[in-house]
Amino acid sequence: MKYSNHNQNFLMTKVHQLVINIISSRAKSDSIISDSFINELNNLYQPFMYCYEPDTELVYSMPINAFFISTQLIVGDQYPNEVIWDNSNVAELIDRLRCYKREINREKCVLKYEEGKNKESLGLYITQLFNHHARLIFVRVDLKYAKDCSHLITIEDFHDHIKKLCQMIRNEDTCFRCLQGYAWALEQGGIEGGLHCHLLLIYDGNKRQNDWYIAKEVGEKWKVITGGLGECYSYHDKETKQGYERNGKLGIGMIHRNEPQEVENALDSALYLTKPSKEDQHLKVWLPNMNTFAHGRYRTSDRRGLPPISK
Repeated sequence: MKYSNHNQNFLMTKVHQLVINIISSRAKSDSIISDSFINELNNLYQPFMYCYEPDTELVYSMPINAFFISTQLIVGDQYPNEVIWDNSNVAELIDRLRCYKREINREKCVLKYEEGKNKESLGLYITQLFNHHARLIFVRVDLKYAKDCSHLITIEDFHDHIKKLCQMIRNEDTCFRCLQGYAWALEQGGIEGGLHCHLLLIYDGNKRQNDWYIAKEVGEKWKVITGGLGECYSYHDKETKQGYERNGKLGIGMIHRNEPQEVENALDSALYLTKPSKEDQHLKVWLPNMNTFAHGRYRTSDRRGLPPISK
């Protein structure tokens, strides 16, 4: 399969996963090498090299950096279009990549530790909101990009779109009025590398109704922010909610504090944003100091000198 027409996010994801598969395998190098593996590497290498930008401010995952450094030690001064991978240099590449196993695993451990802290922090935040409100509306949407134009989106674009979204949330613009809390997590698909945002919005249940309509409004706002390139997946259509309800897992829509099962389900729905099993969904490329998770700060409105709830 040729990758020359694919976008940077897709290519980086493919290379990241290729390296993970190599260091995770206990097989000897010659057992990993096959015609399909060599073809995959030859198809990936040239477009990857044209996308990888070592002299910019972009930060890459450890597997991607390991791939770049290891390949350059092997091919030297050859131009990417001159490089041909075969049994001999592929075996050397595999051996070199495996030298990075400890560093790659250390990066994984750091990410898991951060997700654990995020889970604890988000859980406390949700509990504080329920302590202050008798009922809240939980809205969950996934903000992404249309598949036919995802190749146009860079990590810089994504970062800019999320900044605009956060500004609207802080200002309680339009569909964000009466918002009492929020959380979001930025991720990248483990197969095609699509950038997306899991967004949780929590509204005052005494002032807002109709979670389906709110989710629809948020999706429309995302499309405006992205210049028409964005798409939104809503969990609030009738069939989806009925499915959760049948399984006793409905944790979106109107949640009442005096209904323990509703509160538990809402907490589970919120904590999906910090689920540690989604390690293949981490960003593979990001900007320096770029947050990939955030939630509001709990403040009660009657505490003198402090900002209101969740701002």
